[in-house]
Formats: sequence, structure tokens, C-alpha cells
Amino acid sequence: MSTSRIALPNPLRAFLARGARSGMVSGFLLVAILTLVGKMVAFAKDAVVAAKMGTGDDLDAFMLVFGFFSFAATVLAGGLPESFVPAYAELRERRGLRRADRLGVQCAVWHFATLLVCGLLILFAAPTLVSWATHGFEPQKQALAVGLVRSLMPFMLCFGLSYHLSAWLRVGKTFLLATSTPMLVPLGIVTALLLAGDKVHAGTLVAGTVWGSAAHMLLLFIAVLRRLPRSRRWWRVTLRHTEPGFGAILRNGLPFLIGGVAFGSASVVDQTMAAWLTAGSVAVLSYADKLCAIVLAVTAGPASDVLFPHFVELVAKRDWVGLRKRLLASAGIIMSLALPMTLFLCLMAPWIVRVLFERGAFGPQDTQRVAEVLRFAAFQIPFYILGTVAARVVVSLQASRFMLVTSLCALVLNASLNGLFMYRLGAAGIALSTVIVHFLSATAACVMCLVLIRRKEAE
Repeated sequence: MSTSRIALPNPLRAFLARGARSGMVSGFLLVAILTLVGKMVAFAKDAVVAAKMGTGDDLDAFMLVFGFFSFAATVLAGGLPESFVPAYAELRERRGLRRADRLGVQCAVWHFATLLVCGLLILFAAPTLVSWATHGFEPQKQALAVGLVRSLMPFMLCFGLSYHLSAWLRVGKTFLLATSTPMLVPLGIVTALLLAGDKVHAGTLVAGTVWGSAAHMLLLFIAVLRRLPRSRRWWRVTLRHTEPGFGAILRNGLPFLIGGVAFGSASVVDQTMAAWLTAGSVAVLSYADKLCAIVLAVTAGPASDVLFPHFVELVAKRDWVGLRKRLLASAGIIMSLALPMTLFLCLMAPWIVRVLFERGAFGPQDTQRVAEVLRFAAFQIPFYILGTVAARVVVSLQASRFMLVTSLCALVLNASLNGLFMYRLGAAGIALSTVIVHFLSATAACVMCLVLIRRKEAE
């Protein structure tokens, strides 16, 4: 009697054979599990929010402002930390851990100062920004959004600094705390909603978000502080004498910052243009994106977090053959896992949305709208993952100009395709635009990545 066997892709078979014996594999599994738990907590929060607020004006305004601040904090965090991680790994390899930690403290101080200055500028410009971004909102709804901008400012400061502290912990391959603490933000929101009872409004979401992000940042800060020397002399030298590599980090960070503004603007552009459509479109698009984030949470996120330290180590050691092998193997594994999830999410969209969200103020009509958008949005997942892994190698090689040009092109293309599709397909047209942009960006990143490695080998 013959036994049928399922033929697994070679990268996936090697992954399963190695198991937890590999530090990279066990790190990936740890981050994937913790991230999945975090997403489950976030979805529990979304289910509570959906039941209490549906797709009403308060939630629409909060989603827009929260998305803007998340974008701003991520972009500001993506400039300096992106250039900091490779420089930290190289300094640690050549000069030792204490010199690298000194560089980390100086970058953290500079990063917080940057967040504070940008936050003050946003506060002063809040009415103008909201008026431009929400011309589809009623005046009362616009006034609410302006108030939310001012109330959520502490969230941007805490979230942005947490991003830098997490990168610092991950480059030391300390994944547990860096991956588990982000769930404090949705836990804070759920706690605020439950304590508010039936008196739920936008301010309830703000309170939970701010307190959760503050707890997130505080735990990371304590973890980093415990790793640093307690010698007064070390701190005195750290705060008075700038590390030679600090200037290079700032110079390399600027193109990453501008590129991050351009590429990260996709979500803000999507939500802003969704606000020009029928009422509730911002919330509908947000719910669909959150569902896609489940798959990305257990694929792109863990892969980026775990592989980036390994990539920068290989670059610091000039091991170009090992870098190419690790990139190709990792991409094959992740794509093998992501494609089935993508198809399941697309085919089962109405059922998934109904089970997760359809209760209270979130009715069958809302389920239909979100499912329609989700069917388009799901196809971004494999391209997003592939682009993320390739981009980690590009960043490790400090190819900042390429990242800048690619991000600017992606921003222009995203806005153009949104305008082309959204008036025909609604919010689903915005999701389709995102799929096309991620496909082209991933292709460009993969090609450039292999070209850069080949050039390094020829040197």
C-alpha cells in the first residue's frame, strides 16, 4: 500500500528539519508567537471597539489621527534607527560592546529630541493639517480631529522612542521584551473601554492609547538601562564626547528618513483619500488593513526583526556568500508560509469579518463593505513580505539613495493609482492600488539587493 506524501518546498523542509536548534529559527518562532499573541490582543481590542463604536464619526476621526501619529512616529523612528543598527553592529564587532552602547545612548537622546521638536511643530499646525486632510468631514468632526491631534501627542513621543529602544534590544538579539511589550497599547485601550462602560467616546480611546504607549516605552527603557554600565565616568564620557560614527549615522539617517516619509505616507495617503469617499470609508479600510496585518504579523514582522541583526553581522564580517544564501532561504520559507494564508484570507473574507467584528454597532452592511475591501487587500501580503526581507539587506548595506528613490516613486504611484481606482471601486480601489505598489517595490528591492551583493563580491 503506497503512502502519499506532501511535497514541501526545499526552504520550508530545511526550516522544519533544523527546528529550534538554530538560534535564528528559534528567534523567528519566538517573535512569531509573541507577535501573534499581540495581534490577538489587538483584535480583541478591535472587536470591543467595533461593538461599542461601529464605524461612527468618533471612530472615523480617531482612526485618521491615530494613523497619522503612528505614521509620523514610525517615519521619525525609521530614519535614525535604520542607520543606527548597522553602525552599532560594526562598532561592536571592531571596538567592543561598551563603545557600541555609548553610540546607542547618544542616538537615543538625539532621537527623542527630534520627536519632541516635530511634535511641537505638529501641535501648532494641527488646524491646518486637519482641515486639509479631512475636507470630506463635517465641521464638528473636523474640530474633534483637531482635539485628538493635541491629545495624542504623548503617544507619538512614547511610540517613537519605543521603536528606537526596540531596535537596540533586537540588534543584541533580545527579542522577548521588544516583541511582547507592544501589546500594552491595545490592552490599555481595552481597559479604558471596559472602565468607561456605556459612556464611550473618542477621549476613551485616547486615554487607553496614551497610557498603554507610556507603559510600553517605560518597560523598554528600563530593559536598556539595565544593560548599560553604572560607572559615572562612562556616563560622563558618553554625554560629553560624541562617538566618531555618530555623524555618519545622522548623514545616512536623513535619506532613510525622507524615504520613510515617502514610503510610510502610503497609509496616510490611503486614509486621507478614503475620507473623500462615503462616510465610514476610513474605518472600513482600517478594519481590512488590520486583518491583513495578522498574516504580516507572523511572517514579515518576525522575519524583519530576527533577520536584520543576522544581516548586519554578515555585512560587518564581509560574508557576501552567506548573506545571499540567508536572504534566498529566508525569502523561500516566508513565501511558502504566506501564500496559503493569503488565499485563505481572500476566500473566507466575509466569514472572517463576520466572526471577528459583526456585533453591536457593527452590522451586516459593515461586514459586506469590509469583506469587499479585504478581498483586494489580501494580495499585498506576499509582495509586502518579499519586499520587507529584501529591504533589510539593502538597509544593512546602507544603500540609502536607492531606498529614497524607491520610496518617492512608490508614494507618487500610490496616490496616482488611488485616484484612478477609488471612484470606480471605492475603498477597494485604494486596496488594489496598494497591492500594485507593493508588487513593484518588492521586485525593485530584490533586484537591487542581488546587484549590491554581486558588486561587493567583485570588490
